[in-house]
Amino acid sequence: MTTALKLDYNYTNLQPVDINPIDARALDLVSTFGWHDLPDSLIELIETDLVAYDSELNGLYCTRDQGVLNRRASVRYWVENYLDGTCSYDTAYQMLKVNEL
Repeated sequence: MTTALKLDYNYTNLQPVDINPIDARALDLVSTFGWHDLPDSLIELIETDLVAYDSELNGLYCTRDQGVLNRRASVRYWVENYLDGTCSYDTAYQMLKVNEL
């Protein structure tokens, strides 16, 4: 004879999931640049860069720092290569992560 066991669903140990929505300014720039096919994980990786670029475009500050300009060029280069199919997602992700400021 088979006996059914009472299942104890104890959910007290659950941890809240930390979901950080992507900043609207970053999403606006993604659409402005025509990067609609960019995966969310890549957008999250370059979100800080996009928000800073948006702030500069809106006149909040101006930078001619060579490090910032190099990072922007790197972001643009790897995103465009990914979207063109020149490099894989993993390559773009790793290169943007390695070069992260």
